[in-house]
Amino acid sequence: MVEKAVQAVEAAQGLLTIQRLLTEAELAKVQTVVEQCVAQAHADVNEAFQKQEGGFPFKNGKFPNDAECNRVVRVDEQGGKVTLAQQLGILKHAAAFACIQQSLPEELRSSFSVEPRYKGDPEINGAVLTNNKLDSIKPDFVVHATRNATDIQCVFEFKFPCFERHRIDPMNSPGVQEQLSNYLHLSRNCRVTLVTPAGLKPYEGK
Repeated sequence: MVEKAVQAVEAAQGLLTIQRLLTEAELAKVQTVVEQCVAQAHADVNEAFQKQEGGFPFKNGKFPNDAECNRVVRVDEQGGKVTLAQQLGILKHAAAFACIQQSLPEELRSSFSVEPRYKGDPEINGAVLTNNKLDSIKPDFVVHATRNATDIQCVFEFKFPCFERHRIDPMNSPGVQEQLSNYLHLSRNCRVTLVTPAGLKPYEGK
């Protein structure tokens, strides 16, 4: 009887763990790691690109100017031209994701997802996971209940502005506020935060 009671308690605790959201202290730790990793990815990729084959030194040494941002650095599989701004963004996102995965403790790793794709579901005032790109959204980094990516606690969107005007005011870069606004509908209590190398900026809505 005692053994069965213990098993029942353990099973109940397991269910609670599955649904557990992060505490404020844990969320603060995640935010710190995210902020640090985005800044580190920005610096590391800028430095590495200038040294790699096919790269070139930036005029000011630390980050490209607007003319360099517009420079075409490769052609993609569909024949589209990829600018330096786009290429650096791709590389920096990958570096930031890797840094976060390595930096967060193992006990928190089942409480976040990298680039999950959601489709809105008005019936539940939230969203469901999908593989269909049509009418879906894909935030960069989502904090959610343990092992439940649809019980969303916080959304982080990473931006690595290349052009000077976007570095000065990333929130008003083209399409950014619309993108962040779409994330508000993922859940009733979702926090949405823009993350750039300059730091975190919570989105308050238009």
